[in-house]
Amino acid sequence: MQKDNRLAWGISLLVFGILFLIRQLHIFPNNIADIIFNLKNYPLILGVIFLVTHRNKNIGLVLLVVGVLFRLSEIRRLTQHISDYVWPLLLILAGGVLVFGALKAKK
Repeated sequence: MQKDNRLAWGISLLVFGILFLIRQLHIFPNNIADIIFNLKNYPLILGVIFLVTHRNKNIGLVLLVVGVLFRLSEIRRLTQHISDYVWPLLLILAGGVLVFGALKAKK
């Protein structure tokens, strides 16, 4: 087994072992524990660990995509009304770029 592969799996096992121990000790309130220990979050956690520690980033990217797919309905619900804010934010951004560009040109 390659060194970076063992590191990624070792860190993963440590993280999940600590998470399960915390759950068994009832350190978090139930509403927070339900969010932290939701199985839909595990591919996201593994994906981040593999992206940080593993030389081959493909495994981490695949795990992140799987985690996002698990959370797609929630992401869609959270971003449902974001289009109402796109134009005002773009106008503010364009104005800021023009103002800071003009101030920089004066110096």
